[in-house]
Amino acid sequence: MATHLLRSFPILAFATAVAAQTQNVLLVVADDVGVDSVACYGLGSDPAPTPTIDALAAAGVRFTNAQACPLCSPTRASLLTGRHGFRTGVGFALGGSANGLAASEVTLPETLAPFGIQTALFGKWHLGNDLGPLTPTADGFGTFTGSLGGAVSNYYSWPKVENGTTSTSTVYATTDVVDEALTFVAQTSQPWFVMLSFNSGHTPLHAPPAGLHTQNLAGLSPATSPVPFFKAMVQAMDSELGRFLATIPPAVRANTNIVFLGDNGTSSGVVLPPFNPQRSKGTVYQGGVKVPMIVAGPAVGGAPRTEAGLVHVVDLFATLASLQGVNSLAAVPAGVPVDAVNATSLLAAAGQPPVRQYSYSQEFTGSVAMAVSGDSEMIRDAQYSLLRFVRPNLTVREELYDLAADPFETTDLLLAPTPTTTAAWTRLKRELAKVRGYAFTAAYGAGCSGGGITPTLVANGATSPTIGTTWMLTVQDLSASVLLTIGAVGFQNTTWNGLPLPFDLSAFGMTGCTLLTDLALTSALTQVALTAAMPITLPNTPAIVGAQLFTQAFPLLAGANPAGILATGAVEAVVGG
Repeated sequence: MATHLLRSFPILAFATAVAAQTQNVLLVVADDVGVDSVACYGLGSDPAPTPTIDALAAAGVRFTNAQACPLCSPTRASLLTGRHGFRTGVGFALGGSANGLAASEVTLPETLAPFGIQTALFGKWHLGNDLGPLTPTADGFGTFTGSLGGAVSNYYSWPKVENGTTSTSTVYATTDVVDEALTFVAQTSQPWFVMLSFNSGHTPLHAPPAGLHTQNLAGLSPATSPVPFFKAMVQAMDSELGRFLATIPPAVRANTNIVFLGDNGTSSGVVLPPFNPQRSKGTVYQGGVKVPMIVAGPAVGGAPRTEAGLVHVVDLFATLASLQGVNSLAAVPAGVPVDAVNATSLLAAAGQPPVRQYSYSQEFTGSVAMAVSGDSEMIRDAQYSLLRFVRPNLTVREELYDLAADPFETTDLLLAPTPTTTAAWTRLKRELAKVRGYAFTAAYGAGCSGGGITPTLVANGATSPTIGTTWMLTVQDLSASVLLTIGAVGFQNTTWNGLPLPFDLSAFGMTGCTLLTDLALTSALTQVALTAAMPITLPNTPAIVGAQLFTQAFPLLAGANPAGILATGAVEAVVGG
């Protein structure tokens, strides 16, 4: 894909030195396997036995708040590029001959290759086949063997791509992934990055080879009893992963960081209570986006332990590269937005500060243009989750949940808002606007009274803070005695000239008034009758999308207080695109 972009980087001279000290990375991706389907999470009512995965958790870090995308393709695109789907255009499960990642996208394997790290993908690709069997290698992987589509029609007979050619394989697909990976490791010098991308437990549900599972499937049919077959498939995957880890040389295993990941929540047809099948794979509820993520290996300190800090699959772009001594973020061209953050600090030791305060996921159909409004999206912090649904008629519905008190999202707090939940909604809506470039406004603080008036500042509902437009605010509830009104625009609401904000202005004669913004720009406003207009012209500059503004107004009224100056409350804005 973007290998040509990397050739100009002055890194090839260091490749040999880096390779000599670099650890391997094994990324294991399970398909449609949510937290309810992995035994060590203890959340599902009857998960399959997963002793290999459980052993990784017992020797490493188990993330309890890892987020993915609701479907396969967006998760894979996000972890390989460090960019959310609305940036890459991959927001839904790709099908047919759909284009996947654009040639301009820099992928994780492309950032590793210049450092002498051998890269390989075995198993499911599902990021388009616009270049035919060569698509995964054209998109950065040095080696690819597996299937291009989202599912194989038959795990025992499926189209296998190998060395750029396609043939029919009759090796059980889960077994084939491990066979090919073992061959690669045996023939490849360290360091390497290997992605084991299992099809399991994606449909079609079936009975795996008997030696790989312990489920009693006699007399059962996947059509009428899907759960036992799904459990057998997950257990078979766990067995084959165990074979891989037991077969590679002990010294290689000791030099390998292993990341196990689910690509999205469990599919609705095999979800069991207390999980809700209507809020599973394909939805932005936690049942669709909260996934198992376990890391074990030499980079992990203080194991075994759990880590509650928020992480997202998009962070793997930076984190996995960092585990191999590479700064993948530096390989992305300047000006290209990247959503990934490096989460290696959460691996090194317990008790580390969070690497992110908010986590975002999205699902949309169609083109990038459709993604501007989005079909559904979720943003959460450590406690609350805000969901936003946009339907074809552009109606918008939002829901808010307290994940600490209501992890299965049964009570929408927006139906009976309180000051606490309203504050949570505002906080999350602000962050959503910053991530997506939506226009956003919110009032905060309070104005002060004097001279018989309490002036207020309100945003005009007919306009929004969008680039290339004039955003109108109005100072209301003035009097004919107001001499002049000063409007102020700031870029922060935490400090001004060394003063912490909000700042009580009573000591300056402005009794009961509060300074709420940093007064970066001020201007006299035009007053008509008992209102004053406060227009803010925003340049048509995409670089300011997501920027925050803080506005406040100060009417001058003799006798209102010793200073003769009043203050309104403030309006915060996020500039939209």
